[in-house]
Order: sequence, then C-alpha cells, then structure tokens
Amino acid sequence: MIDHPMLALPLARLLATRALPPLPQERRAPLHHGRLGRQPGLTFRELRLYQAGDEVRHIDWRVTARLGRPHTRLYQEEREEARALVVNLGEGMRFGSTLQLKGRLACELASALLWQGAGKPLWLKVGDAPPQRSPRHPEPLIGRLCEAYGHWLSERQDAAPLGEQLAHLPLPHGATLHLITDHREPDTRLCQQLARLKGRCHLHLWQIVDPLELTLPPHALMAARTRAGGGWLDGERAHAYEKAAALQQERVTRALLPLVHRLYRLDNGRPLAEQWREGPWRLI
Repeated sequence: MIDHPMLALPLARLLATRALPPLPQERRAPLHHGRLGRQPGLTFRELRLYQAGDEVRHIDWRVTARLGRPHTRLYQEEREEARALVVNLGEGMRFGSTLQLKGRLACELASALLWQGAGKPLWLKVGDAPPQRSPRHPEPLIGRLCEAYGHWLSERQDAAPLGEQLAHLPLPHGATLHLITDHREPDTRLCQQLARLKGRCHLHLWQIVDPLELTLPPHALMAARTRAGGGWLDGERAHAYEKAAALQQERVTRALLPLVHRLYRLDNGRPLAEQWREGPWRLI
C-alpha cells in the first residue's frame, strides 16, 4: 500500500467526497432540436414525409405548406440523463510540486462528480480500462476508481492519449460527459473528438494545473529537463517564466472554448474540498 502523503489515495478519502455540497444546477441548452414543451417526455428525432400510420397530430403544417407535401415530426421517448466521466491518467498527471500528484486530484474530483450524479445512470472510464457502468449507485465505480489509481501508480504505465480514448467511447445521446485531464494544448486528434462529442453530449472539461506550471518559487534553483536537454531554473527567470506560462494558458483556453460547453480549471496545489466550496474554477 502506498502511504506517501502526496500519493496515497485510500478509499475512505474518495468516499468522503460525498459530503461536498451539490453544484449549482444549470439550465442546459438543448442539443440539436432538443425537447419541445408541448411534448413532455419526448425528444424530436427527425422530420420526414408523412407515411401511413403516422400520427396526424405530428404533421408539421408549416413545412407541409412550404414544400407542398405532408411532412411529419418523429419523436422518441426521453431517457434519464446519464452522467459519464473520463479520467485521463496520462504522463502529465504524474506531476505535483507541492501538495499531491495531479492524478490523485483527478480521481478525487471524479469521485465527487460521481456522488453528484447519484440516482442517474453512471459511466466511468479511467485510463485505458474499458468503461464501467452503474445504474444509479456511485459506490461500485468509486471502488473501481481507487483500484485504477493504485494500479496506475504501481505499474508506471501511462494511458493512451485522450483523443484515442474518446474515439470509441459509447455514450447515449444527451449524456453529460465530464473529462478530467491535465493542462496542455489539445492536439488535432483530441480537437476532432471533442467537436464530435459536443454535438452528442453536454461536454464539461476539467483541467488540473500545478502551481509550478504557472510560476517559479522565489529564490529557488531547480533542475529541469525537456526534450531538448537538461538545465536549471532560478528565481531570476521568474518573470519570463510566468509570461510564457500565461501565454500558454491563453492558447489552451482559446483552443478549447469552441469545443466544450463548460471549461473548468483546478489548482493542484490546494485541496479539492477548499476549491469546491470556494469556486470559481469555471472559465465558461
């Protein structure tokens, strides 16, 4: 069992996220045609030429008059809204400069969001593991989340890129999808998948940012390594470092804004409960 204070994630810690207050309920814009008020419990599916056996009351008279042929609206019963979570445990989540690994905060956040979705159909995908489902109860998925985190730490094997994980994700239309990942610019593959999913789901993306990704501690000398080689970072370079970090943060935000319905950013240097109660980590 891993008991380092920056790494440990006992099941009790995840179960404790149940005590966090509920998030504010938002009025959601309909996807595509959405639900019509005069058809409670039904969602518009398609418009087609009238066929024998179709409901006469569903004829769209405006379209019929415009095209000169009778057209009818088809509906399907609304299903209960599902809540799906994808936790990206890629290489960028194995980092933490002060309080914890990003991967641990990601799993805590996922646990809190699962509790918030109690009573609804729930889906969970952690790393490369197949999606897990639970009809209404988050406890089995939270147990699976705890196991997946422990396996990720011990195996030292990172998940595939997030864009690949999302490519074959089976989700019901109209689900709320929460993606939890690190703070980096989305690649082309991820942008394609986010654009595809935004038309099917209410897409919420949570980014976890470490304090060291935004600023350097004063009077510090730190070893750093990049693909170009190794070197040192010192406090005298803090201004240039912060400026570059702010520009990168702006690029990331600008790239993601058109691709998601909600964008959030959490600080890896602070406990989840503190940020949850304070807000405001929502960008849009």
